[in-house]
Amino acid sequence: MCKKEIKYRTVLNWLLGLWSVGVLYGSLAPGNDLPSAGWFDWIPYFDKVVHWSFYFGETLLLLLRFNPHGWRRAAVVCAVILCSGGIEFIQGALGYRSKDLFDFIANSCGALCGLIAAPGIRRWMIQRQSRSK
Repeated sequence: MCKKEIKYRTVLNWLLGLWSVGVLYGSLAPGNDLPSAGWFDWIPYFDKVVHWSFYFGETLLLLLRFNPHGWRRAAVVCAVILCSGGIEFIQGALGYRSKDLFDFIANSCGALCGLIAAPGIRRWMIQRQSRSK
Protein backbone atom coordinates (compact mmCIF):
# COMPACT_ATOMS: atom_id res chain seq x y z
CA MET A 1 0.00 0.00 0.00
CA CYS A 2 1.48 3.34 -1.04
CA LYS A 3 1.68 6.45 1.14
CA LYS A 4 -1.09 8.17 -0.82
CA GLU A 5 -3.50 5.28 -0.27
CA ILE A 6 -2.71 5.21 3.45
CA LYS A 7 -3.38 8.96 3.65
CA TYR A 8 -6.62 8.51 1.68
CA ARG A 9 -7.83 5.77 4.04
CA THR A 10 -6.84 7.77 7.11
CA VAL A 11 -8.81 10.79 5.91
CA LEU A 12 -11.82 8.60 5.11
CA ASN A 13 -11.57 6.92 8.53
CA TRP A 14 -11.65 10.31 10.27
CA LEU A 15 -14.46 11.64 8.09
CA LEU A 16 -16.52 8.50 8.60
CA GLY A 17 -15.97 8.56 12.36
CA LEU A 18 -16.84 12.23 12.72
CA TRP A 19 -19.83 11.92 10.39
CA SER A 20 -21.17 8.91 12.34
CA VAL A 21 -20.80 10.72 15.67
CA GLY A 22 -22.60 13.72 14.15
CA VAL A 23 -25.46 11.55 12.90
CA LEU A 24 -25.82 9.88 16.30
CA TYR A 25 -25.68 13.19 18.16
CA GLY A 26 -28.15 14.84 15.76
CA SER A 27 -30.47 11.87 16.06
CA LEU A 28 -30.38 11.24 19.81
CA ALA A 29 -29.71 14.61 21.45
CA PRO A 30 -32.66 16.50 22.92
CA GLY A 31 -34.23 18.77 20.30
CA ASN A 32 -33.46 21.85 22.40
CA ASP A 33 -29.74 21.04 22.23
CA LEU A 34 -29.71 21.09 18.43
CA PRO A 35 -29.15 24.26 16.42
CA SER A 36 -32.18 25.74 14.69
CA ALA A 37 -32.39 25.81 10.91
CA GLY A 38 -31.87 29.58 11.04
CA TRP A 39 -32.28 31.17 7.65
CA PHE A 40 -33.24 27.75 6.19
CA ASP A 41 -36.56 27.90 8.11
CA TRP A 42 -38.36 29.04 4.98
CA ILE A 43 -37.59 25.74 3.18
CA PRO A 44 -40.53 23.35 3.52
CA TYR A 45 -39.60 20.02 5.13
CA PHE A 46 -36.01 21.14 5.71
CA ASP A 47 -35.86 18.57 8.50
CA LYS A 48 -36.27 15.82 5.88
CA VAL A 49 -33.46 17.31 3.78
CA VAL A 50 -31.21 17.07 6.85
CA HIS A 51 -32.21 13.43 7.40
CA TRP A 52 -31.56 12.65 3.72
CA SER A 53 -28.15 14.35 3.92
CA PHE A 54 -27.10 12.50 7.08
CA TYR A 55 -27.71 9.08 5.57
CA PHE A 56 -26.49 10.00 2.09
CA GLY A 57 -23.17 11.01 3.66
CA GLU A 58 -23.02 7.97 5.94
CA THR A 59 -23.60 5.52 3.09
CA LEU A 60 -21.28 7.35 0.72
CA LEU A 61 -18.42 7.42 3.22
CA LEU A 62 -18.88 3.74 4.12
CA LEU A 63 -18.86 2.72 0.45
CA LEU A 64 -15.87 4.90 -0.39
CA ARG A 65 -13.90 3.69 2.62
CA PHE A 66 -14.53 -0.05 2.34
CA ASN A 67 -15.25 -0.34 -1.41
CA PRO A 68 -17.47 -3.45 -1.15
CA HIS A 69 -18.51 -5.27 -4.31
CA GLY A 70 -21.60 -7.23 -5.29
CA TRP A 71 -24.00 -8.19 -2.54
CA ARG A 72 -21.77 -6.54 0.08
CA ARG A 73 -22.70 -3.10 -1.32
CA ALA A 74 -26.37 -3.94 -0.78
CA ALA A 75 -25.54 -5.27 2.70
CA VAL A 76 -23.91 -1.95 3.65
CA VAL A 77 -26.96 0.00 2.49
CA CYS A 78 -29.35 -2.40 4.26
CA ALA A 79 -27.31 -2.06 7.46
CA VAL A 80 -27.45 1.75 7.26
CA ILE A 81 -31.22 1.64 6.67
CA LEU A 82 -31.74 -0.82 9.54
CA CYS A 83 -29.63 1.34 11.85
CA SER A 84 -31.64 4.41 10.90
CA GLY A 85 -34.83 2.50 11.72
CA GLY A 86 -33.34 1.45 15.05
CA ILE A 87 -32.45 5.05 15.83
CA GLU A 88 -36.04 6.10 15.05
CA PHE A 89 -37.34 3.49 17.52
CA ILE A 90 -34.82 4.64 20.14
CA GLN A 91 -36.03 8.21 19.62
CA GLY A 92 -39.56 7.06 20.41
CA ALA A 93 -38.38 5.40 23.62
CA LEU A 94 -36.35 8.38 24.85
CA GLY A 95 -39.35 10.52 25.73
CA TYR A 96 -37.80 13.80 24.61
CA ARG A 97 -37.73 12.84 20.91
CA SER A 98 -40.34 11.17 18.74
CA LYS A 99 -40.10 8.52 16.07
CA ASP A 100 -41.29 9.53 12.62
CA LEU A 101 -41.96 7.27 9.65
CA PHE A 102 -41.19 10.12 7.25
CA ASP A 103 -37.78 10.62 8.87
CA PHE A 104 -37.10 6.92 8.27
CA ILE A 105 -38.20 7.29 4.63
CA ALA A 106 -35.90 10.31 4.19
CA ASN A 107 -33.04 8.36 5.81
CA SER A 108 -33.63 5.40 3.49
CA CYS A 109 -33.79 7.60 0.39
CA GLY A 110 -30.51 9.24 1.40
CA ALA A 111 -28.86 5.84 1.84
CA LEU A 112 -30.09 4.66 -1.57
CA CYS A 113 -28.87 7.87 -3.23
CA GLY A 114 -25.48 7.35 -1.56
CA LEU A 115 -25.39 3.89 -3.12
CA ILE A 116 -26.10 5.38 -6.55
CA ALA A 117 -23.58 8.23 -6.19
CA ALA A 118 -20.66 6.24 -4.74
CA PRO A 119 -19.34 4.65 -7.98
CA GLY A 120 -19.24 7.97 -9.83
CA ILE A 121 -17.52 9.74 -6.96
CA ARG A 122 -15.03 6.89 -6.63
CA ARG A 123 -14.20 7.15 -10.36
CA TRP A 124 -13.77 10.91 -10.05
CA MET A 125 -11.44 10.47 -7.06
CA ILE A 126 -9.35 7.87 -8.91
CA GLN A 127 -9.08 10.10 -11.99
CA ARG A 128 -8.10 13.06 -9.85
CA GLN A 129 -5.53 10.97 -8.00
CA SER A 130 -4.00 9.64 -11.24
CA ARG A 131 -3.68 13.19 -12.62
CA SER A 132 -1.71 14.30 -9.56
CA LYS A 133 0.97 11.60 -10.01
